[in-house]
Parts: sequence; C-alpha cells; structure tokens
Amino acid sequence: MLEDNKIKLRLIKDVESDYKYLEKWYQEKEIYSHFEQRILNYEEIMKKYSKRTSKHSKIPVYMIEYNHIPIGIIQYQMVCKENKKLYNVSGNKVFEIDIFIGNLNLHNKGIGSNTVKLITNYLITEEKADKVVMCPLKENINAIKCYEKCGFIITNEFKTEDTIGNLQDYIVMTFNNKNDYYKSYDLRYKQVRDIGK
Repeated sequence: MLEDNKIKLRLIKDVESDYKYLEKWYQEKEIYSHFEQRILNYEEIMKKYSKRTSKHSKIPVYMIEYNHIPIGIIQYQMVCKENKKLYNVSGNKVFEIDIFIGNLNLHNKGIGSNTVKLITNYLITEEKADKVVMCPLKENINAIKCYEKCGFIITNEFKTEDTIGNLQDYIVMTFNNKNDYYKSYDLRYKQVRDIGK
C-alpha cells in the first residue's frame, strides 16, 4: 500500500464491491469519455480488471481511497517499444500512468494531483524509472493542467484511434527523473515494499 496523508492506494481486489465501484464510475460521461469512450457494464469491467488484481500484473491497478472511501483508480505499465516510438520517448524503463477520480464531487480538490505525485515518486525511487509519461486527450484541458502541476511537461502529441475506433488527438506529457522539479520533490509518504499487501 502507498499512502500520503488522507490518500491511500491499494491494489484493486477481485471482489464484487470493487467492481461495483468501477461500474458506477463508468456510467459517468465525464469518466468514460476520456477512457473507454462508452459505458462499461459489470461483466465487461470484471473481464477487463480481474486480470489486473495481482501484484504481478503487467498493468497493476490501484484503488484510490480518500478518508478510507474508494473514489477512483490509478494504474501504470511499462511503455512498450512500439509506444515509445509513437510517443517519441527514449529510455530503458519508461512507465505510463492512467488515472481517474470517479467521484465527481471530489474533482478539483487536489486529490488527483497528489495521487499522481505519489505513484510517480514510487516509480522513480523504487522502480527506477528513467521517465514517466501520461497521455491525456488533447481536449482534456483539466487533466493537462493537473499533470503540469505535478511536474510533467508537454513533449509531443500524436493521433491514434480510441477504444471505439475514432481518431483522436493525444498529448504526451513527460516526467524525467533528472528534472529540477524532482530534485525538490518533498512528498511525504509511507511505503510497504510489498505494495500488493
């Protein structure tokens, strides 16, 4: 588990309660329009996320808990060779983060940015990432501003099809572990080595 003040990250569990939270959040247009581009039903959510509940998953997904209540998810994965080329990034260990705060009442409260900082700090210090990237839709101005607050800078943009086949514009935002911003990183967090616990 990773935590910072009121925010805790834990691996999602292969249990109905976690899938129900995801099902609820994926009904919100503000959420699905930036991720799946359509509403996901319970069965689709189980199929997608059940294989990501293991700490050994290539795409571990963490439940974001705020004051002990699940409010969203964050996940990361190693960027493959093909996507490095698409994103125009280099490095041996480049990770990509995706996040959403499913509870819309908690948007613009600083929770998303603190969560991104938390997982970025983990990837840089523990996974020894060379770079961390995020790829929001170009039209998602709020997300772009949020990631800029976390020290990510816009380094590229590209076009590709979304999950339902529509061509979309995306922004590549990069966090480099050699950034001056990182050197002044003073994020207080507690970490258990086995974050799958």
